Amino acid sequence: MKEPIVSAGRSSIAKTAQATDTPAKAYEVRSDKTPGLLLRVEPSGNRTFYVQVGRGKRVRIGKAGTFTLRQAEERAKEVLINPDAALRKKSDALSLGEYIDQRYTDHALAKLKNGQKSIDRVKAVWGKFLTKRINEITSGEIDKFRNKRINAGVAPATVNRDVAALSGVLSHWVKNNKGTVHPLADLEALDVADDEKVRYLTPEESKRLRQALTDRDAQAATERTSANKWRADRGRELMPEIKGYCDHITPMVLLSLNTGMRQGELFSLAWESVDLSLKTITVLASHSKGNNTRMIPLNTQAHAVLTAIKPDPAKGLVFKSPITGGRFNNVKKAWAEITKAAALPDLRWHDLRHDFASQLVMKGAPLFTVQKLMGHSNSKMTQRYAKLAPSTLADAVGLL
Repeated sequence: MKEPIVSAGRSSIAKTAQATDTPAKAYEVRSDKTPGLLLRVEPSGNRTFYVQVGRGKRVRIGKAGTFTLRQAEERAKEVLINPDAALRKKSDALSLGEYIDQRYTDHALAKLKNGQKSIDRVKAVWGKFLTKRINEITSGEIDKFRNKRINAGVAPATVNRDVAALSGVLSHWVKNNKGTVHPLADLEALDVADDEKVRYLTPEESKRLRQALTDRDAQAATERTSANKWRADRGRELMPEIKGYCDHITPMVLLSLNTGMRQGELFSLAWESVDLSLKTITVLASHSKGNNTRMIPLNTQAHAVLTAIKPDPAKGLVFKSPITGGRFNNVKKAWAEITKAAALPDLRWHDLRHDFASQLVMKGAPLFTVQKLMGHSNSKMTQRYAKLAPSTLADAVGLL
């Protein structure tokens, strides 16, 4: 419910400012003489003068008692001459932490795909700067701090992401304060060597992984049959027999191997983005790391997997958490069991994506095609797989 607003003359506002009562609910008294001037009265008894400078925008003048009504009127007139400057000054007075809590959080949660994650990152990494006034943050001290993190062994790519999260807050501050310059405008990103390990499966490893998945599904089916026999012997209701995949894990792994989709993209995949007649999956920009929509053709195995698990009607998430009924946040326990059974302790889920790209390159697919299928924003990211096609350069020279 909106707080009561009363329009009053000077004498009435003056009396309200001098009163000592504590109302049950906050209310505001607006001046009918000085445009924008208002007195806010809190249940605590605090009385504070403000001046309204725009819809949803107001500047705090100060508490009644510290400011007389006449002083508040004069200050309101000064503010209204240059409201942008007053708002900027108000914003500049906030610490980084205050700005995040009071101004940036709502924007980040509404506009950014990983808004809360970005906020948490800034607070965790840049904690020593949270009490510093936002307009006093300089590129020099940020550069010094990031060098300290590099010397402590933090990867350059990680430090770049840390700075990017902080820069997002500062960009929002600059956008809302005309005439200010971004504090990190002259701070260049650290060079990052593309040394990510390209881990792909050998034919023997692929065989072991797939066998581990088959064995897991078969074991679950055997255990269900055994459990149903026990139930039947005691006249209890039987559970549905397991035919095919016992749960979401095998379909997820097989789709990763055959589409190169990231784990997060699989978790967010909806049936509305799957077209079995055209044999395609559409990865939406809102679910993609690169914020680009891409279409992935389904090969025979990927199509068979989705056909086998398609419900009727096919709506909502393809893979729903059996616990929450919503989106998965991880499958770490099941993945650890599978890699142990397959004797592949160093295999990460992300390596399934690497395997997809690697197998394509080794079979002669052009790097540009691989780039599009992987959803890479630039060719540099795909170039890491080029070494897997050693015959390409020799074949090119042989054309002469």
